[in-house]
Amino acid sequence: MSRITLRVGILAAWLLVVAVALFAIQGYERTLLHGQPVLLRLAPVDPRSLMQGDYMALRFAADSRLIDQPAEPGEASRSLPGFAHFKLDDRGRGEFDGMGDTPRTGTGTISMRIRMIDGEPSVGPNAFFFQEGTGELYEEAQWGGFRVAGDGAALLESLHDADLKKIGSQRR
Repeated sequence: MSRITLRVGILAAWLLVVAVALFAIQGYERTLLHGQPVLLRLAPVDPRSLMQGDYMALRFAADSRLIDQPAEPGEASRSLPGFAHFKLDDRGRGEFDGMGDTPRTGTGTISMRIRMIDGEPSVGPNAFFFQEGTGELYEEAQWGGFRVAGDGAALLESLHDADLKKIGSQRR
């Protein structure tokens, strides 16, 4: 193989990696800009890690409902469906309303993809990182603010207090 062919191959591989990364980032940005806002109740766990910096370990109240839930009528029973369904109130708070293999559509409902985190099903991430020295602000967190795309992809964008007021200075 000539040096020119090798360089062209390396350049092509590098461009492919950059293109895939940009496509993924663009999808996340689209979800943050156009996704439906949803608030889910938190069930906080261990608040900080000295090795990783300041963060709050998270667990969502709905996560405990994901284990051993029956399938929707007409669906075969299975260990883990693809989506958790939530009814939304007028303030955007989601209340767990079952699971299924396909997302629900309709006014007042939202479906979020279920993912496995540390061997447990969850609708959100297991940690929220914040700026060093601002941990006291987040001690009052009771809600996680998500943006949810039509396909059920959800991104945690903020934490909120009991009055649903956004905590800290997140991007949005």
